[in-house]
Amino acid sequence: MTVSRSKRFVFVDKKPNLSKKQVFIFGSIIASSCLSGALLIALYIEYLHNPGFHIFLQSKGIFL
Repeated sequence: MTVSRSKRFVFVDKKPNLSKKQVFIFGSIIASSCLSGALLIALYIEYLHNPGFHIFLQSKGIFL
């Protein structure tokens, strides 16, 4: 870290830069986990409010 003449801090990143491919992969993983979480929440809400869906899941042996 260095200080310039205007007394502001300038941060120097000494870590290697991530490639675009790595950023894309990390972003894809985060996006897919968010979407799967949203899907599970939507299914659980449907399970709570729809008796037919509730009976269907219990007939398959899935108890939430």
